[in-house]
Amino acid sequence: MVIAKLMKSIGGKKTAPAKTGAAVKNDGSCVVLDHPQQGEKIASPDYTLRVGTVGDVERVEISIDQGPWLPCRYSVGYWWHDWTGYPAGRHQAEAKAWARDG
Repeated sequence: MVIAKLMKSIGGKKTAPAKTGAAVKNDGSCVVLDHPQQGEKIASPDYTLRVGTVGDVERVEISIDQGPWLPCRYSVGYWWHDWTGYPAGRHQAEAKAWARDG
């Protein structure tokens, strides 16, 4: 399992601060929360987080503000999570991925 974290700010200015980067496992697997981008303006009450992976990944989950792990869906080469109803302010998101070979 590989885990990556992203801090994002949603509120008055609705911008995302710098990411912590990708987490890479010894076997070359990689997971990165790549959206929102640093400085991106988030003006919508709904947002879709995008997670990129490298390797033979079978499942990705995301946790926001150390909440429950929620499934992501796979489409067009990325993993996605739709986030709605979030309060203004700073939030932390973590993604974890499982390789098919365990």
